[in-house]
Amino acid sequence: MSSYPGPIPNPVYSTFAFLGFLACAIPFPWHLEAWNTGTCLYMFWCGLGCLNMFVNSIVWNGNAINWAPVWCDISSRIVLSTSFAIPAASLCINRRLYHIASAQTVTVSRAEKRRAVMVDLAIGFGYPCLMVALQYIVQGHRFNIFEDIGCFPFTYNTPPAFVLVHCQPVLIGLVSAVYCALSIRLFKKRSAQFNELLSSHRNLTSNR
Repeated sequence: MSSYPGPIPNPVYSTFAFLGFLACAIPFPWHLEAWNTGTCLYMFWCGLGCLNMFVNSIVWNGNAINWAPVWCDISSRIVLSTSFAIPAASLCINRRLYHIASAQTVTVSRAEKRRAVMVDLAIGFGYPCLMVALQYIVQGHRFNIFEDIGCFPFTYNTPPAFVLVHCQPVLIGLVSAVYCALSIRLFKKRSAQFNELLSSHRNLTSNR
């Protein structure tokens, strides 16, 4: 008898998928009030992906029958869009941290805040929608259905597919990593300047 554990029961997967959706949905309004666009986009796409997987794992539990072709068209596009949108939302978060670290003024005007929101929406929402539209160029057929998992997009492994599908999350991740490295560098620089200011004034501490 093999000592390796068997596959995880599908109800366990469904439960954790739904818990993932709740973990994203419950704090979403708090971040929405704070205008944290990148964080809201990240939570929205992660929550939508978890909810989509939860529904699929229920409908296709123990079967791979094409019960709902229209839903599979929608569901496969959700799966595809989240593969682009989650890295893009991470880019929005790192981009905002970089702008905070490099800001020369504390106050931000309403016009600047609105412009930042529009740029974040273009990156975190417009870009994934564009990539979903371009999927029609490289898709072999509408979708695949896997037992216990549900609907998934199908992409032919051709040179255009590597450019339009497979390479995109990696490129977005590299840009996000550059912003992250620059933010860390700037935060360390600000911290060093702050410590230098404290050391030059005997009566100043980090608390006052």
